[in-house]
Amino acid sequence: MDTPELTGIYELLDAIEAVIKAADPNKREDLAQTIDAYADDFPDEFYWAVGSQAPTLLNYMLSTIDAACRPEQQSKPRPAIRLVDRKPEGTA
Repeated sequence: MDTPELTGIYELLDAIEAVIKAADPNKREDLAQTIDAYADDFPDEFYWAVGSQAPTLLNYMLSTIDAACRPEQQSKPRPAIRLVDRKPEGTA
């Protein structure tokens, strides 16, 4: 019996990236500026969505879209935001 071929997260992300990179550079710049404006206006939501606490698909999808709409030299590294307190190390 033939099993259907599954489309995984990486195939989805590759397709999103390819479409964005093939788009008009002006539209990609508009998307990059919109992402930046949203990150500035709603930093908690944005950084949660691209952070380690977000569901995997959302994290990868937003990171892929953000990176694909910018030329490589303009890529913006996003900090990892941790929402969980860590125990202090050592004795204090």
